[in-house]
Amino acid sequence: LVRVCLQPPQIAAENTNDNLPGYVSKPASAPARSTWYAEPTKVFDDFYFVGGKIHSAWALTTSEGIILFDTIFPYNSDELIVGGLKKLGLDPTSIKYVLVTHGHGDHIGGAEMLQREFGAKVVMGAPDWDMVEKYPNRFKTMAPKREIVATDGMKITLGGKTVTLWLTPGHTRGTFAFTTTVLDRGRPVNIVSSA
Repeated sequence: LVRVCLQPPQIAAENTNDNLPGYVSKPASAPARSTWYAEPTKVFDDFYFVGGKIHSAWALTTSEGIILFDTIFPYNSDELIVGGLKKLGLDPTSIKYVLVTHGHGDHIGGAEMLQREFGAKVVMGAPDWDMVEKYPNRFKTMAPKREIVATDGMKITLGGKTVTLWLTPGHTRGTFAFTTTVLDRGRPVNIVSSA
């Protein structure tokens, strides 16, 4: 499953746009469901796809709850992530961590909702936390409260499973990739993902 971020990279110059996104100011202008909806699916024994046709979100299950990777847009995160987890027989109230690999609207969109509704702890790179705070209008309804700042080599451990974060600035200044081990019919498999 390959998904991309459609936001322009911010390698050299910071995007100083603080305009309220159209899909926030005029929810009826959000893309039609048929353009973004995809069925959730179990990829490994403990790793699930809960993203859409274009953008990805992943859930790692542990004995103590779920670690979620990215949160799509605010207009579709409830259906794709919360609804997707339920369709897969997983309980969204068990989301303990939300790892936002970078602060673009198509990755951070549902983070505030998941933090508010389920008490999930949000993890994001320091420059992207700063960007979200600096441009409050652009991130209106998407901006979670600042919680955990990702650092290079940081380990997020839950229920005996560990996700390691690797700072990979470029797409945004706070972008990070992650590595973890999942199970494929009981056999450990190492996975690597980048934003």
